[in-house]
Amino acid sequence: MSIKRLHLKDFTAFRSAEFEFAAGVNVFIGANATGKTHVMKALYATLKATEDKLSASGLDVRLKEKLARVFRPDDMNIGRLGHRVGAGHRSATVRVVDDDKREVAFTVYTRNAQLKVTKSSMREPPAPIFLPSREALAMYEGFIAAYQARELSFDETYFDLAVALSAAAVRGAKPPVITEVLKELESALGGKVSLTGDRFYVGTLEAHLVSEGMRKLASVVRLLTNNELRQRGVLFWDEPEANLNPQLSVIVARVLQRLASEGIQVFVATHDYLVAESLGLLATEADAPPMRFFSFTRAPGHEAVEVEGASDLDDLERNLIREEFLRHYDRVRGAG
Repeated sequence: MSIKRLHLKDFTAFRSAEFEFAAGVNVFIGANATGKTHVMKALYATLKATEDKLSASGLDVRLKEKLARVFRPDDMNIGRLGHRVGAGHRSATVRVVDDDKREVAFTVYTRNAQLKVTKSSMREPPAPIFLPSREALAMYEGFIAAYQARELSFDETYFDLAVALSAAAVRGAKPPVITEVLKELESALGGKVSLTGDRFYVGTLEAHLVSEGMRKLASVVRLLTNNELRQRGVLFWDEPEANLNPQLSVIVARVLQRLASEGIQVFVATHDYLVAESLGLLATEADAPPMRFFSFTRAPGHEAVEVEGASDLDDLERNLIREEFLRHYDRVRGAG
């Protein structure tokens, strides 16, 4: 099962937005502060709350709690997730639909910060994993206990990721594609990823001594090794290219394609030319898993973000990453 559609109305940066996703890889591009991470967090929070299989009233409470902890608005007031334009209060609505046409829909009442689930028919939601833009291996030691006991500034995607990383490795053979991915990533890392006591190691090095970008790749290795990231799951990855050499950005794109071919639905938000363009090229291959590309833009003088989707990267009318890269190329060529 995969997530097929998302509808947002008066939610954070969006006045009204409709998304139709691919079962394979979904790529979000756009300027900063255009809501790319908000879309992934809205999907993630919904899936995490729904996997508990609660009653309607129980899901109201769980979703409200999860949205507050994932988005961390002031005073944990989810009413602040409403679209803030003009006078008065607008209720925000979110509707998530899977490929079996089952859905979870809810309304956030901005005036009193309450939440009401209006529909809940999604019986077997895919297991979600969220990789934030900052890596988690170096902060792992003692993080779970500290998060549970104290008020930390990290949103709950970091805690959830730490819990997923803590799971022990699973014995037995992996599917061939996953085995290939692990070999490629471990080759790039220079060794396997292990957890000894409460500390991660990459090869023989403590995770703290490995570069931040490499630690992000090591997290993927761990999640594949312990089966937390698995078939029929969903991977949300925010800015995988952060602190990575461009050569590794190309590897990331290929890894995402292979994970999608193994039945893992992927959502990735990127500002990187090589990640986006590499995925665009991979999408044209005959046996490629389905992909969708989404451009997030905010027109001058407009508060709301507009979203454009296409199955081919070249079909997007606005591609801010490519546009800026071409402008830079023209500047360099002119200087030469």
